[in-house]
Amino acid sequence: MELKGRLKLIADMTPKCNIACDIGTDHAYVPIYLVMNKKCQRAVACDVRKGPISIANKNILEYGLTQYISTRIGYGLEPIEDDEADVIIIAGMGGLIIREILTKDFAKAKKAKTLIIQPMNSIELVRQWLYENGFDIFDERLAMEEDRIYNAMAVKWTGNVKIKEEVYYYIGEKLFENKDPLLTVFIEKKIGHMDRIILEMEKMNDKNSKTRLDSIRIRDEISRLFTEYKDKS
Repeated sequence: MELKGRLKLIADMTPKCNIACDIGTDHAYVPIYLVMNKKCQRAVACDVRKGPISIANKNILEYGLTQYISTRIGYGLEPIEDDEADVIIIAGMGGLIIREILTKDFAKAKKAKTLIIQPMNSIELVRQWLYENGFDIFDERLAMEEDRIYNAMAVKWTGNVKIKEEVYYYIGEKLFENKDPLLTVFIEKKIGHMDRIILEMEKMNDKNSKTRLDSIRIRDEISRLFTEYKDKS
């Protein structure tokens, strides 16, 4: 099996482990890849819907991996046991849902050696929650798929609560530290997106709304960080 883009990013960031649990597995591509490439000995593929699990079962059978990968239906981390997974992957869903999953099963989340988290949106809310609840984001990378850039974060619970500058909830510190090759394009896209939001609110005669003023402030902070980053590079 060959992966690309955001799924390859998830697989690349997953450390070698005994058991990996993929939440929102869809077709079970990531668990299949991890087992086939000996990154994990066994895997658990979970999804809240029966349809994706049915497809996952067919794919697992096709690759002859039924003794190595099990499937389970359930919401978030509910289908797995407290100490079952070394690595938990939560990807392919919105940031608000990911935050809800982590909050609901906080005890399970903090026992994993590593969590690989990839929100499709609202990543700033996920980063803030992670820092404020004692998780360390020890790696973060970007991947391009078609015209979209995806984030993925490698996280572990340390118990050390951190309060970061707000701008670092929007653009992860590790992306700057790692000098991610896609960071320049990613920030340019982010600033362009925020510019469009600000302009739309202006057209709606919403110039002085808190949302617009906050967007301007964050955009300007991102621009400042970007300028400093380019000057150092």
